[in-house]
Amino acid sequence: MKLITIFLSLLVSFSAQAGQHENATAASNVKVATQFMNTVLVEPEVAQSLLHDDFDFEFMGVSQLAGVVYDKTTYFSEWMVTVGQLIPDGFRKLDVVDAIGDDDGVALMVEGDADGINGRYANKYVFVFKFSGGQIVSLREYTSDLLVETRLYKQKIVADK
Repeated sequence: MKLITIFLSLLVSFSAQAGQHENATAASNVKVATQFMNTVLVEPEVAQSLLHDDFDFEFMGVSQLAGVVYDKTTYFSEWMVTVGQLIPDGFRKLDVVDAIGDDDGVALMVEGDADGINGRYANKYVFVFKFSGGQIVSLREYTSDLLVETRLYKQKIVADK
């Protein structure tokens, strides 16, 4: 009976320690992802330092922006340049409103507000981050394709005849 009690005590102890490690890693991942979002537009060198050498980014959905995968260098030299052209006055707001994280990744819910080249661009996003060694190795951006196309690319919505 003593052996079973000792075994169960050890099992509970190891489980609690594993849970604490997972919680600490998840909290660290959320912190890094949030720091990335808070610095990517204003301190790109800080944001870039949070990226793994094997980093890749893709804008998801059906849009003129979709279908290209960017690496650590082209994310800043191409993607962020495109964003700057489409939103020339920058974002008035790009706020993280919620976060979900675990040992492997983070999902940030973000609300933005800006003027696009064709009107107000107030969009909501989900950014999905994957981590390796405490750095961001993958980022996927999900948002409203409709707002991207109408506010940033001047596409018109036309009814079927």
